[in-house]
Amino acid sequence: MKNIKLLLALSLLFGFASTAVFADTLISNKDLLGSWYLEYTKKSLEDAEKKPMGMTWVIDNSQLVQKDIPQVRGNPYDAPAVDYIVKDGNLKVSILGRAGKFDVYSLVEKTDTLMVLKDNKYGTYMYFTKK
Repeated sequence: MKNIKLLLALSLLFGFASTAVFADTLISNKDLLGSWYLEYTKKSLEDAEKKPMGMTWVIDNSQLVQKDIPQVRGNPYDAPAVDYIVKDGNLKVSILGRAGKFDVYSLVEKTDTLMVLKDNKYGTYMYFTKK
């Protein structure tokens, strides 16, 4: 009986450990500077369904601009620039017209050409490539 309980405990431990995501952390805005093309979003890392996005985030020293935001009808548009900060390892982007309110994104993965952010409000994963 003890062996079965031990085997069950080990299988649960390794099962959870194999699905854990070890996220990178943002140190400063220098990790983000440049233009990032948002290719698609997914509801979870394991989700096969990808929602195409096709917009660009341009991040400079103090502001973020979303460009080429697709619309159902008409031409893509650019959003006004908003301030952002990197705090506690997260990207905090000001919400336009809501002073003191932020959308918060956690860094999941980052290389020189790839970045994956998690929207902490909705849990959506956002897949970017460097332009």
